Amino acid sequence: MRLSAILLSVYSQADTILKILQVSVGSGSALFLVVLMVSSASAAPLLSVGSNANYQLNASTQSTQSCNATPASYNQTACGPYQPRVLVNIYDNGSCVSNNTCYYLPSFPYYYPYYVQLGTTVMWFNYGSLVHTVTSSPTNKVGLQVFDSGPIAHYGSFSVTFTTSGNYTYYDTNYPSLRGNLVVSGALPSPPPVSSSFMPTISLDGSIGWTVTGLDNNVAVLNVSHQVSIIASAGPLSFTPVTETGSFSQSINLATRVESAGTATSVILSIIQKMLAYYPGYYGYYGYGYSPGLGQLLSSQKEVYTFWWVNGPLTMGQPVQILTGYASVTGSEMVNVGAGSNRNAWIVESELSQSLSTTSPPILGSGGSSDSSFKLDLRFDYDQASDLLLKSSAVVSTTSLQTQLYNPGDYLCGASGCFPVSDHVTVSHHMTATVPVTLELKSTSLGLSKRDPPATGNGLASIASTLFSPMALWIYAGVGIVGAGAVVTLAWLLRRRSRIPAPVAQPEPLVGASPPLPGN
Repeated sequence: MRLSAILLSVYSQADTILKILQVSVGSGSALFLVVLMVSSASAAPLLSVGSNANYQLNASTQSTQSCNATPASYNQTACGPYQPRVLVNIYDNGSCVSNNTCYYLPSFPYYYPYYVQLGTTVMWFNYGSLVHTVTSSPTNKVGLQVFDSGPIAHYGSFSVTFTTSGNYTYYDTNYPSLRGNLVVSGALPSPPPVSSSFMPTISLDGSIGWTVTGLDNNVAVLNVSHQVSIIASAGPLSFTPVTETGSFSQSINLATRVESAGTATSVILSIIQKMLAYYPGYYGYYGYGYSPGLGQLLSSQKEVYTFWWVNGPLTMGQPVQILTGYASVTGSEMVNVGAGSNRNAWIVESELSQSLSTTSPPILGSGGSSDSSFKLDLRFDYDQASDLLLKSSAVVSTTSLQTQLYNPGDYLCGASGCFPVSDHVTVSHHMTATVPVTLELKSTSLGLSKRDPPATGNGLASIASTLFSPMALWIYAGVGIVGAGAVVTLAWLLRRRSRIPAPVAQPEPLVGASPPLPGN
């Protein structure tokens, strides 16, 4: 309960309080009436069992993504696009005297060939402690590709893209007994897709509404239902991966507007999360492109205030509790609610935001970090006469920066597979997503011309909280002082009355005598 509201209520009703005290000084009923007077006094929409409101829900997603690696030579491995690649590891145990102590894997021994498709890039990585080479045999058929890696140190690598079919043998010039064999065959694969900023559109279309199923002076119980479809489209093509229908029961304290758990807000946020989940990240690896932390924006809050209605009447600049914090009345406008019907509405705006920073454990690579931020810019239009939500527009913005670190020898995974790195590598994935959401009233059984009269209290729980609030203690102290003064005054009057002599009895008028005239 706001301090200003308490003071206003106390000052405006001071005479009434004093009159009550004059009638029953020190009585429990006086204190009870004072508590009711200083408790919340605001009006909700004129509800009854069966009252309902139905809204059209629409949303869309715009997103950008980027990926880069340092050094830049690892961009293709980390960020794509996909290219056919295979890995051949070089092992030794500190010596290279036989196939048991020094070998290629796969392609061991050399007379067991390793088959790869034409156009494949083969990467040799030295996990051994010795310096090795990968050199094509001079006995290979004329016309085949010739390659020589030169010295490959520990955790070093060498790559060749094979564009000519044939049987390739190769060996280590430092240790000639170390030999391998590759058979390259087939047709050249299609060229990799050209990287571009084009992204499909993920949108949502559906409805959400509520019906009053239970009602008393303190609580309204709503049945909130929704039916939404998530639509993915790219150019002329579109499909609907998800259509969701559901409902749940939700209670709202009419005086405070606090919702029960499982709110309509959580439904909308879960739908937005699903939209982001269907938005393509970087090949789905590590979930890039999807930010599950969006739901954490409200998860830690103890109280959520409904946005279905406000308790009016509102005034310009007035703070209003919506969702998990305060919004402000920033203006007014006319809202068309269909059939040429225009309503005067208050504009209520607010902003909710949260930032998260986490450190990744070294499961793959050497760990990393993740920084995410979420922001909700909210605008609501409430009917000035009935306090019902007429329309709402919100923009959900999420930004995610994930950084992963790799040491030499660690595996870096990307579109083409997982490959070890020879350097200290940093890979950064950056994603931003913006989801505009609109909610518009389509029909309602409520009369939009008036609201319920002001409530007289919040029930026993509100009375208890009011009784023991710091402001109430000051009020009770003032009441006690006034009451004590009234008691003293009453005692003085009684004592004074006991000292006044009883009045002398006057003779009765005679029957039939004429009444005295005025002034006689």
